[in-house]
Order: sequence, then structure tokens, then C-alpha cells
Amino acid sequence: MIRKLSFSVLVCVLMLAFSVGVIAEKITVWTWYDGTLGASFKQLLQEDFVAKTGIEVELYTAPVADITTKLLLAVIGGDAPDVVMLYSNQVVELGVRGALHNIVGMPELESTFEIMLPGLMRQLSYKSAVFALPGEVNWTWTYYRTDILQEVGAEVPNTWDEMKSLSTKLKARDMDVYYDYQGDVAARSTGRLLPFVFQRGTDIYTEDGTASNLTDPRVVEGFKELVSLFKDYKWPLENPGSTTFVDGATPIQIYQNWYYSVYLRYPQISGKWDIAEIPGTVQSDGTIDRTNTGKMLTWSITSSSKNKEAAAKFLAWAVSPEFTSKFSQLGYDSPEKWRLFFSTRDGLDRSGFPEEHMPMAQAALEKVKMQRSVVGGLVADRYIDFAFTTVVLQNTSPEEALKTAAKDSTDEIQRKIKEFSRFIASL
Repeated sequence: MIRKLSFSVLVCVLMLAFSVGVIAEKITVWTWYDGTLGASFKQLLQEDFVAKTGIEVELYTAPVADITTKLLLAVIGGDAPDVVMLYSNQVVELGVRGALHNIVGMPELESTFEIMLPGLMRQLSYKSAVFALPGEVNWTWTYYRTDILQEVGAEVPNTWDEMKSLSTKLKARDMDVYYDYQGDVAARSTGRLLPFVFQRGTDIYTEDGTASNLTDPRVVEGFKELVSLFKDYKWPLENPGSTTFVDGATPIQIYQNWYYSVYLRYPQISGKWDIAEIPGTVQSDGTIDRTNTGKMLTWSITSSSKNKEAAAKFLAWAVSPEFTSKFSQLGYDSPEKWRLFFSTRDGLDRSGFPEEHMPMAQAALEKVKMQRSVVGGLVADRYIDFAFTTVVLQNTSPEEALKTAAKDSTDEIQRKIKEFSRFIASL
């Protein structure tokens, strides 16, 4: 009798525990947010997502360095997170290796695809599969010192030719132009090249993603213009840092949009700088193509997750306008005054970005084109950096450098397609 009673009590306790959420769903999330942004993210996570869904979240700061290898090992070892934050250029590479879950068809995420800027999804997709949702989005634009340009009698350049002319004028006064694309070494050269390629209506890989397109005459032309900036016009190869913008040594800097927050921290140049779209290429009809490129922080569900439904709910929350608008505000209210931009159609409107800069920012965002993802792309991109380096530092001809890079890139892509054919066939 006592045993029966004890069993009945146990059942009641378990039922009560489930009903009040004592025994709750739980997911593990790797994120790159740390510091003040990490604290704000954790605050919203507890106050909003956990409170509303009852899903507990174990949050870890992700290992940014070599995260692709670490995630693959974690998936194989059975201790991978349910959700991971990645750079957008890493997503397809991990997806075709079977480390990430294809989120197409998940009911929890159907509405999220509708609120995303469609031009940003190409880097997260392969064939019919989608392996991530975009969160923060960064793109490239021009920062310029209005006071210094006024001193030298110049306007902010609209084209690369105008930028070259201004560069010559600044060089005569011991000042420089700096152009960068933040990322690892391979991504830097590729990111610098892409606007020159996109503005000519082509791409660095073939449309089917099976080979390099570096020998396309338009790519060669764009590459030659890029390397000329560093070889002939002697633009700095190494990042001179934000202080050179402040002291006027590099009064023109082409950087990603998150640098806006960095320059806000210097009161001595308040009211003395502005932003503009990236320089463009003049088209045959006289118009200027100012297509730029960028990268994103993205959210993925790992293939080994045992709680994919809860993970999908987390993704839907992490990209929702409700969360991103609150997170943007907390970012700006922080001591660093971060200006965060997200990938939803109304993300810029919700960012709290200054009204006077909104039209330019909107125009630049509409012209963002993400790099096409190909299997083996992380390695293939390195050959672009090799080509850039051999031309600028070793005086190799651009045509020969790209011919070598095209062959090596295509070989790498074909090798990886064969290696991961089993996963690719299932997509």
C-alpha cells in the first residue's frame, strides 16, 4: 500500500513539474557576443525568450578562432551545441559537410524567410538547402573627413577614377586613402575584389558553383583596377587604424559599417566627418554601379541537435524585429555606443541610425551583394589573396596571377565536391 502510494505521489510530482516548467526544454547556444553586447544579449534572452517559451538556454562564448574545425569535432564527438553563431562565409562549407541542419521546411521558421532581405540569403544557401538565418549584417561604405576635403578643395568621390585623383592630391600632402574588408587574410583580398567584380556584372565563381570564374575578362579588368590602387597609387596594405582617420593621416577610409560606432567615440572629430556609398564603376549608359559587399553574423542549427524544434524557436526569436530593435537600442546605450544593423527588411528603420544618414545607409544596404558560396570556397578564396600578393609585391602580371588562381580554385572546388558528394546528393 505504501509502495503504491509512493508511486502515485511520484507520478503527481512529475506531472506537476512538467506543468510548471520545472522540467523544461533546454538548448545549448554558441555565440560570439561578449563584453557589454554579451551582457545585453543574455539579459534579453532571459527576460524575453526564456520567459515566454520556457526553453532554458545554456550560453557559451564561441571559439572564434578555427571555429569550423572545432564545430566539426564537436559534432563528431557528440558535444556540439544546438545552435551556433557563424560568419556567413563559413555556413555552406559546414552545411555540405553535414555539420549543419537544413532549415528549409521547419514550421517554426517559415515566416522568418519572408522578413529577410532576399539578396543576403545567397551566401547561406546551396542548391535547395538553407543552412542559416542572417543576424547582423555588415557592408562597406566610405568614411571621409569633411573638414580635410574642404581644405584640399575636393568632393567625396563617386567613382574609383575620382578616388584615384583624390588619392594623388592627398599623397602630395602626405595623406592617404585606405581600403579594407575586415576578415581573415583570405577574406580580405576577396572582399576587396568583389565590388570591382559585381560592379562589372559578373562574379568570381561560375553560376552553378562548380568552378572559378577568375579568367572572365571582366573579372581580370576589375582585378587590375584593384591591384593598381595598391601598386601604382601606393595605398597602404596594412590597416593604419582608426587613429589615422582622427589625426587626418588617412582622411578617406573605406570600411565596413560597424566602424561608424568606432568614430563616434572620438569627440575631437565630431561634426568633421561623414559617410558615403562605396565608389562605383561607370557603366556604358553613363550610370554608376555602386554595388558593395559584406558579411553577416548568422545563426545555424547543428545536425546533431536533439532538440531542433526548440533550436528553431530560438532562431526565430534571434532574428525577429522585436529582439533586434531592443538589442540595437541596448547596443547604442552601452559605453561603446554600438550601431548594429540587422538583415530584416525593416532592420535599418529599427536600428535608431541617425535620420540625416538614413537615406545614404538605405541606398548602400539595397546595393549589398553577398559572395556566392561554393563548396571549398574557404580554401579557394586564398588563391585570390595569393594572386593579389604576387602582383602587388612581386610584380607578377595580373593575367598570369589570375590564371593560376583560377586553376587552383577550380581544382579545390572539384575536389571538395567529390569529397562531400554523399552529403551534396541529399540536398
